[in-house]
Amino acid sequence: MKNLWLFLLPLVFLPSFGLGSSTSLGVLDLSDYLIMPLVMLIWRSGQKGPRKLADGVWPLLILFLVWTLVSTLLIRERYGYGSDHQTLIGCSKLGKFALYAVTGLLASHALADAQNIRRFEWTLLVSGLLAAASLAWFSGQSESLRTGRAIEGYKTNNGISVMMAMMLCYFGGLWLTGRGTPRWRMLAPPAMGVMIVGFLLSQGRGGWVAGMVGAAYLLYRCRLRSRVVVGLAAAAIGVVAAYEFLPSFRLALDRTINPDAAYLRESVQVIPGVDDGDRLYIWELESAKFMASPILGTGFFHRGGASGLFSAGSHNFFLQIALETGAVGFIAMAAIFATMWRQAGTAAARAEGQEVPFRAALVAAIIGGLSGEYFYGSTPLLGLMLIYSQIGRLPASAPIAASVPQNDDVLPYPYEFPPVWSDFPAASCPTCSGALPSQYIPSFLDS
Repeated sequence: MKNLWLFLLPLVFLPSFGLGSSTSLGVLDLSDYLIMPLVMLIWRSGQKGPRKLADGVWPLLILFLVWTLVSTLLIRERYGYGSDHQTLIGCSKLGKFALYAVTGLLASHALADAQNIRRFEWTLLVSGLLAAASLAWFSGQSESLRTGRAIEGYKTNNGISVMMAMMLCYFGGLWLTGRGTPRWRMLAPPAMGVMIVGFLLSQGRGGWVAGMVGAAYLLYRCRLRSRVVVGLAAAAIGVVAAYEFLPSFRLALDRTINPDAAYLRESVQVIPGVDDGDRLYIWELESAKFMASPILGTGFFHRGGASGLFSAGSHNFFLQIALETGAVGFIAMAAIFATMWRQAGTAAARAEGQEVPFRAALVAAIIGGLSGEYFYGSTPLLGLMLIYSQIGRLPASAPIAASVPQNDDVLPYPYEFPPVWSDFPAASCPTCSGALPSQYIPSFLDS
């Protein structure tokens, strides 16, 4: 029963398949119906124990939620609306954000033993495969069906593309640095190949850029080892093949780096000749509106109407957070990302081999956030927080073996990544016939 959440988790990453619904407060998809049961199951599976790294994120998240709630509750009074409809929209969006965000923090306490951690790595891989298959399924639908994708498929393929970029960077980092069981390392490459196909079919250009930057960070940290060379060659072959055999990918790529001349005459390009979807131009216009409400912001998801903000948003998660929650909310959100980055560099995270894979995923998340508001309470936010749970589950203070390097270089096994327990026939004391007491076993072997 305690592991039931691991079986429910992959279903949250499925599209709605017609089970979603449109309400006056927004569109609900399948994940919105499953997130509450998932949170309850993870909460029941959590175990009390020593302070974990995830406990350092809780205060920042609570600060953000409380401040944003105050700002949102004041929308009607501050902007003179005749009803509380806009306030209800903001509160419902904030509630969704809270549910998706706390899932990863709760999972940090549910991942209490090595068996659960191994199962969780498989569960994440299956989740990515299901998302990739769903993207491939909907890629061939007619244009007339695309208008209903908010209910039939995903709310936004761009957001799922960013999520796939994070997962691919994370899984690629685990494989390149030798993490995972032998079976996981054997099956991960073909699974990532399937994920890359779905990723390319998503037509999410923001996710593609995020994936490239995350992969560049990963390759920089891993240096040119044999695994890296193999990964680079496979990626190059995959991109060339996708350009030749996937018309949607070819069209989106051509539209970005070689757009139609008529389109260029009608749009605004900060970088001449490159179609950025007017992103940089919109950022410039929206950032000037920050000083209209620099402390409280306009309220969570308060766009259009009396807010003065673009109803479609600024296409920049961090800028939009600053506009809607003010300086305090933006600082709290930035502190959450900074804390996760810092925690990934702790000795415990390095000993577990999680530093480089997670930081590559976080780089992809940050770049993806610069292209759209994809972390407002949906599967991209859930994916990020679940990946973080591999960092958050680690003890906040733990002894570390002297052989673990304390510099930023990623060294090959066994220096960077400690052996797993199964690598040893037994843990025995050379001076006695009994098993070695647990207090004499180095802490990094527990995982």
